[in-house]
Parts: sequence; C-alpha cells; structure tokens
Amino acid sequence: MNDEMKEASQEAGEDAIEEAVAAEALHEDAVEKATEAAILMEAAQELASEAVVEEAAAEELADEAMTDAAVADALADAAEDE
Repeated sequence: MNDEMKEASQEAGEDAIEEAVAAEALHEDAVEKATEAAILMEAAQELASEAVVEEAAAEELADEAMTDAAVADALADAAEDE
C-alpha cells in the first residue's frame, strides 16, 4: 500500500471513530428525551383526568346553583304574596 492510501485509510478510520462517538451521544440524548417524553405524557394524562373530575364537579355545582336560585326565587315570590 502506498503512503497516500495508508493516510486515506487512517483518516477514514478516524472519521469512523468520530462518527461512532457522535452517534452514541445522539443515541443517549434520544433515550433521555424519550424518557422525559414518557414522564410528560404520564403527567399530561394525570392532568387530563383531574380536569375531567373538576369539570364534573363544576357541572354539579352549577346544577346546585340553579336549584338554589329557583328555591330563592320561589321564596321571594312567597314573601311577596304574604
């Protein structure tokens, strides 16, 4: 092998090592981001569940408020009649 081919071979080997190191770093970053995404998705699901519960509670309170308003209206009408 001549010197130029040896030098090209060495450079290609060095490039391959650099690319492998970069690929490993990217892989580790991807795994970390996937883990963070899974945690965030779980948190989002918990928040969505809480929102559903709170919405149901809000609807129940709104119904109670309407009932209370109707009772108050009826009491006011009764008071006017007396």
